[in-house]
Amino acid sequence: MINGAIFDMDGVLIDSMPIWHNAGALFLEANGKKPRSDLQKILFDKSMMAGAEYMRDAYDLPMTMEEVMQGVIDVVYKHYKESIPAKANVENFLRKLKEKDIAIALATSSDRKLLEAGLSRLHLLSYFDTTVTCLEAGVGKIEPDVYLEAMKRIGTTLENTWVFEDAYHALHTAKKAGFHTVALYDASNDEHQELLKKEADIYLKDLTDFDTFYQFVTRES
Repeated sequence: MINGAIFDMDGVLIDSMPIWHNAGALFLEANGKKPRSDLQKILFDKSMMAGAEYMRDAYDLPMTMEEVMQGVIDVVYKHYKESIPAKANVENFLRKLKEKDIAIALATSSDRKLLEAGLSRLHLLSYFDTTVTCLEAGVGKIEPDVYLEAMKRIGTTLENTWVFEDAYHALHTAKKAGFHTVALYDASNDEHQELLKKEADIYLKDLTDFDTFYQFVTRES
């Protein structure tokens, strides 16, 4: 059964991962530092605050963690506000969840400024009953805090709440905490597709087939 849905944003709702691939490197270069070639891989499963802490310490930046975070946000903000597209059929999928009286939450590693800029422009923000960032939860998706806080706000239970993720480390965290999980394909996670298929309760290439998803989750009751 399902009465709550918790969505990741980047790579699930919006096609923003290509922007993030170079964000850390662009920020470091703008501050006179040469980024290591595997920087994106290092930052991939970190929250914004953990990534900022890593760059500050690894590159000896004379900044606070908050200043590093703001610098990276400034690099990507224009894209969220002006150009990042929604992924296929997202609005229709969210609308159908609402028609079924399913509560919807957002749990994201991105900054609130970015989520509001991107989702407002794409007319998606109004579908969410609540939005929670990892910064607000106090820890990244290596721990389930952001999902648990989102679930608490929408008033659902683990047994009836489904988490939608494209990143394996995040989906694994949600699954381990007791959530039902939906894995979504994103090109940024090509190397983890088999792990996602094995770990998730259901694997989807995209959000175009609501009926198949809904039949599956209601059959589980």
